[in-house]
Amino acid sequence: MKEGNYSLNLALIGGVALLVIGNSPATLLPFIVGTLEDGFGLDKQTTGSIISTELMAMSFSAILFGTLNKKLNLRISAFLGTLAVISGYYVCSLLNDIEILRVVRAISGLGSGLLVASGHRVLASSKNPEKSYALFTFLISITGAFFLFLAGIAAEKGGYVSLFTTFSIAFLLIFPLTLLAKTPGDKASNQEVEKSDTSKNHLFFLIVIGVIFFAIPSGGMWAFVERLGGEIGISQYEIGKVTAYSLLAGVFAPVLVWLLSDRFGRKRPIIISLIVILFSLTYILKTMDFNSYLLGNITWNFAYMVTVIFVLAAAAGLSPDGKLASWLNAATLFSQASAPLIFGFILNNLSFPNLLPYLIASICVSLFCIFLTKDKLNQ
Repeated sequence: MKEGNYSLNLALIGGVALLVIGNSPATLLPFIVGTLEDGFGLDKQTTGSIISTELMAMSFSAILFGTLNKKLNLRISAFLGTLAVISGYYVCSLLNDIEILRVVRAISGLGSGLLVASGHRVLASSKNPEKSYALFTFLISITGAFFLFLAGIAAEKGGYVSLFTTFSIAFLLIFPLTLLAKTPGDKASNQEVEKSDTSKNHLFFLIVIGVIFFAIPSGGMWAFVERLGGEIGISQYEIGKVTAYSLLAGVFAPVLVWLLSDRFGRKRPIIISLIVILFSLTYILKTMDFNSYLLGNITWNFAYMVTVIFVLAAAAGLSPDGKLASWLNAATLFSQASAPLIFGFILNNLSFPNLLPYLIASICVSLFCIFLTKDKLNQ
């Protein structure tokens, strides 16, 4: 029994490693943007288009390979996906042509999407997806913080060349962990999943739409959190402390989910967390002072992470092959790519408090979609 648990834990660590490498473009986004802009002398629109190309390629790939998950060899997928990502980072460190770099980042994004689909296939097959995704969120938060620290050093040392070289080496070192990933090979259960998936298309659609409308407000607010602090009149030093506290609060979310597991179901925590996010953003934008900025960001980030874990756990319950979880990861990437564009368009002519009606409407759409799932999320 102990040996079986040990093997399961290693498999989950392998799945997390796949997702750590696969989601790296989103994790490293601020430094990739900054180093490319400085290194190539680009304007923000051009830099943004390169990043959007990679994130959209990731989304497409995660959806495609997530749909085909049951037909793919997990170890071959891990090898090919990691090869594409590592090669992409290293080749980009050698380039000085921005259009070739754009193509390489798109190919690397396809590899990232394959790793995302493979990682969710492992975690979704767990008997206790709440704990699996809580572990994933905790570890990816820790590794993400370390990656950002390392990226800051690399970017200061040598711009995009140093950044891409450093992470091609870092992911090469992580690669052996991906080979630990495996899923139960129960053919009967796979056939049962395949049969049940065909009757759940409407449910999958509701959850994906719900995640998109939930992630756009969060993605946009995070992208402009520094600008918001500036409009309130907070110093850069204080803004840095608030964002650090907010990220730290998010790390405690998987601890809470690990303790709660599924004793209250999944739908109820998701709805409560969405309401907390709604009140947090309303508090920030209605009050517009330091206290609302601090407390609102902390509660919003914490509730966001809780929502993500329970949504992915629900997806794993509905689709143990990881297909739905891959689609939801892709939906989040889509939101990350589009939210800054949407918020930038609105803020071009309006101030931050004017965002509130759009944020409320978006989260209400998400809540409506979750309500329509009835009791299915708890299964």
